[in-house]
Amino acid sequence: MSLAVEHGPAARPRSAGRLSAGDIADIVADLRDWSKPKITWNAVVTRVQGLIGRRFSRQSLEAQPAIYRAYAEAKKRLRKGLPLAKRKPLAERIAALQAENVRLRQENEVLLEMFVTWLLNAESHGLRAEQLDEALPVAALPSDTRERELRRREEKKAKARAIADRRRARRQGR
Repeated sequence: MSLAVEHGPAARPRSAGRLSAGDIADIVADLRDWSKPKITWNAVVTRVQGLIGRRFSRQSLEAQPAIYRAYAEAKKRLRKGLPLAKRKPLAERIAALQAENVRLRQENEVLLEMFVTWLLNAESHGLRAEQLDEALPVAALPSDTRERELRRREEKKAKARAIADRRRARRQGR
C-alpha cells in the first residue's frame, strides 16, 4: 500500500473560518438555553456545527471570552440541577413524590408479608431463623473455577507420578 503525498492547497485541511459577532451571539444564546442534563465541549462543538453549519474546534470556541463565560455559566447551572425552565412546578413534583411514596409503602407491605410467609414455611420444614441468617456462599468466579481445575490436574499428575514411582520401586526391588 502506498501513501500518496499531495502538495499544494488541496493537501491542507480547510479552516472553518473566523467566528463573526453574530455567530458568537447565537452560540452564547444557545448555551444560555442549554436544556440537556450534561454539557461538554464535544457536545457544544457538535451543536455549533448544526447551528452555524461549520465545524469549529473546542479551542477556537473556548478562546472567545463570551462563549467561554456562557459555557461556564451553563455548566454551573446544570451542576445545581435542571434548568429552571425545564423543571416541573413544585406542586406537580410534590404530588409525584407523594404518589411514589404510597407505591413504595404498598410494595414494602407486600415484601414484608412475603418474608413472614417464607419464614413460617422455613420453620415448618425444620429450618431455624439462625440458619436463614447465615452468610451466603462465596460466588465462584471464572478465575476460581480455573484455579480449581488446575489444582485438580496437578493432584492427578502427582498421583500418577506416585503410582509410577511405586511401580519403579517394585521393579527395582525384584
